[in-house]
Amino acid sequence: MKALSAATQIPDPYRAGADLGDALKALRPEVVFLFSTIDLANGPLLLEGLRDALELPDCLIIGNSGDGLYSPEGCSEFGAVALGLNSGGAVRWQLSVGRRVTTDPVAATREAMRAQQGASLAFLISDFHADASLVESVLEHEVDFPVIGGFAADDQQWHQCALYANSEVLSDCVVALGAHGPIRFGIHVENTISPVGQPGIVEAASGTRIDTISGIPAMQFIERETGKPVLRSDRGITSLTLTDHGPEPLKRLRAIAQDIGQSKQSLQLYGGIREGQQVQVCMANPEQIVREVDRVAAEAAAAGELQPVAALIISCAGRKSLLGSAVQREVEAVKRCLPGLPLAGFPSLGEIAPLRRSGGYSPNLFHNMTYVLLLIGS
Repeated sequence: MKALSAATQIPDPYRAGADLGDALKALRPEVVFLFSTIDLANGPLLLEGLRDALELPDCLIIGNSGDGLYSPEGCSEFGAVALGLNSGGAVRWQLSVGRRVTTDPVAATREAMRAQQGASLAFLISDFHADASLVESVLEHEVDFPVIGGFAADDQQWHQCALYANSEVLSDCVVALGAHGPIRFGIHVENTISPVGQPGIVEAASGTRIDTISGIPAMQFIERETGKPVLRSDRGITSLTLTDHGPEPLKRLRAIAQDIGQSKQSLQLYGGIREGQQVQVCMANPEQIVREVDRVAAEAAAAGELQPVAALIISCAGRKSLLGSAVQREVEAVKRCLPGLPLAGFPSLGEIAPLRRSGGYSPNLFHNMTYVLLLIGS
């Protein structure tokens, strides 16, 4: 496997795409991951410029808009980044799309994943308007290979997003890219946030709304465990850890949604939750978050499980809001531990990845406030 990455801040979409294509052309990529800010996503010009410069009609393109982007230059607020891969024909790449994900997330995810049966690994992106927990339900219970990805974003205006699928700019969709055949990879997930207070059991919930936890209204439970009321400004700081018990417990985070405060009793989350699940309040600490990113990058570099040739980073936009300028550490840690590695990524509105377990990976899960690092091997 060979890889190249390139970034641009050219404001004209066609010229920006052509700039990326010129930088990747020598690789003759089989697939290109393309991430941009929403400014460059109004229409197909970015894709047209990239395709015209590559002069490779069979090259598959997948990507999306994000709340900024990650490139070898760091975390940027404007522009586009592309990562090209060439397996020399060893990997068969398959692109698929599921439609109407906002109205029927389960059917759309199944549609996208149907073409990926037997894949070794898949990358998946979705319109952020979908109920992420329903997308997760398909990936967790019906897909038996690792899937990483996230939910497309804009610049925190919460209005629109763009999904890239070959020559199309889509919305209200799920887009998946499967790698079929021999591909080496490592998935590393960081979502260590300090728990506060005692766990509780969700007793009443519907979709993404929690009504009662351990016998009291959800908002009162949060206030009781933290000692203060939940405010809109707590987005990105206060989250809930969901734990599924078993020999190797599965842990995922659910962040508080932006529309918190519409109810004095209930709590709105990004992604659904089931009655009977155990939850615990967590409070994010910026210093702890950057330390954990440094640790994850160092452990990934030292693992020796593969010789990495490229990296994809999907990290929650809530982490970016919390960290401010320190969000650069999410790229700098990889650059320091794996110097010269081509990379690309985006701040997302929810992340998809399995957790590492003894002997492999857990089922695929949806996360918030989480940092996902995918290393692709030679």
